Amino acid sequence: MKPPQAQSTNPALDFLLRRLRQRGDFPALSESVVAINRVAASESETVGTLSNLILRDVALTNKLLRLVNSAHYRPASGGQISTVSRAVIVLGFDTVRSIAITILLFEHLPNKTDAEQLREEFLRACLAGLFARELATQLRTRELEQAYICSVLHSLGRLLSQYFFPEESADIRQVMKQHDCHEDVAAQRVLGVSFEELGIGLARSWGFPSLILESMRKLPPSKVHKANTQEERLRVLSACANEHCDALFHLPPAERERAMDAIVSRFAEALPIDAAQVREHMESAIDEAHAFARIIRVDLQQTQLGRHLADYLGNTAPSTTAEEEPGAMPRGVALEQRLSAEPTPAGQKPADAQGVLSAGIQDISNTLVEEFKLNDVLRIILETMYRAMGFKRVLLCVRDARNNTMNGRFGFGPGATELAGQLQFSLAAQPDNVFNVATAKGVDILISDIDDPAIAMRVPDWYRKSVHSRTFVLLPLTIKGKPVAMIYADKERPGAIEISEQELALLRTLRNQAVLAIKQAG
Repeated sequence: MKPPQAQSTNPALDFLLRRLRQRGDFPALSESVVAINRVAASESETVGTLSNLILRDVALTNKLLRLVNSAHYRPASGGQISTVSRAVIVLGFDTVRSIAITILLFEHLPNKTDAEQLREEFLRACLAGLFARELATQLRTRELEQAYICSVLHSLGRLLSQYFFPEESADIRQVMKQHDCHEDVAAQRVLGVSFEELGIGLARSWGFPSLILESMRKLPPSKVHKANTQEERLRVLSACANEHCDALFHLPPAERERAMDAIVSRFAEALPIDAAQVREHMESAIDEAHAFARIIRVDLQQTQLGRHLADYLGNTAPSTTAEEEPGAMPRGVALEQRLSAEPTPAGQKPADAQGVLSAGIQDISNTLVEEFKLNDVLRIILETMYRAMGFKRVLLCVRDARNNTMNGRFGFGPGATELAGQLQFSLAAQPDNVFNVATAKGVDILISDIDDPAIAMRVPDWYRKSVHSRTFVLLPLTIKGKPVAMIYADKERPGAIEISEQELALLRTLRNQAVLAIKQAG
């Protein structure tokens, strides 16, 4: 998938964007961000589409799940979230998109000599996003996640310049010192475009909507008037948050306080908050920044930003949340330990498969006591199996009562959508093959090798012609002795599926939860 090209009339910007597409892992980063934005922007896309997209990256999945289980995101019920599908359901598309894009940006930071400066820029941008979300809460607006992502991207041009053009970025800093000019003026001299133009051009090429693109434009230095539209409101929130964070990061204490008071005064009409409220919201944002830094494995206290934050807080550590009280066992510690371990490569079973299955069972139990959509619950079940067992693909098949056939519906893994169109068989046939035996008799079947002489004749021709996997497992769902659905999971290499008795028991519990969900849904 190629990211859309930025439509620009600026030759210098076009030249820089072409350079970016030729640098390191930038194309992979771009494709991931573009794909996420396409899903989030489409009214026809589902929870499963976004979940499937994130699940392709195991490290992204683990970090995202750790972050959504932090104190600042955890749902009011207090239950743990163990699947991306449930995270999307509980937190919403916008929140999960914002988290995923933030993690992606950090994961693609280079590990080289200039990485420290880049890391500082990234953390400052994240703090601005967190602070903007706090300000949006103060204003009682629903645009919390838009405020977050707009503020993070506000300095995208500076961040990406430091990332991909480190030599030019050093020249820009030198020009700023020599000529005592603003960074955008220096960037214009060195790059031919300002950081603002570069950031907006890049964000446009990544498919961000105009609402976000407009928020990346800086405000004039004069008094800021009340915002009358959503675009103006997000631009004001983004600018205010970034100006506060710039003052906190770049200025000594005495100047910092004066500068932040001046920012409050300049934005007073648009954002009616006082200095005390700014400090309250900034302290909350700093707490969340520390939690985020731990999840991405950065010791914030060892960074320049961390030292500035400690000074701002009066050399006190970030406040301790209830889940982190000294001597207390954090809630969900088992889930945290599983997700913080080195991620298992896609298609391989994690060391703690039973733990992942158990967490998923609890996740589904929490969902079933709430109002739920049947397909959402079924996706959580499939995703749990997919992540826990290292299957290549997991698919749900559903009975079509009109034609008395079992048809593939949706699932997880590469090619799951295509496979759904290929898995279709009649339930009227005599149980002479493994698919009809499983559904007619309600028995679970594991085929280790479709070419094993003892079983080869029981694998139907339609399967051999359309599916290339050599091993699969079938888990039928029956109600009152009649098949209503079936879970199919596979791997390519014969003998690659190994299921212990304990794991099989947990898989059957998941299957039973699917049956219960179907019954409750009527």
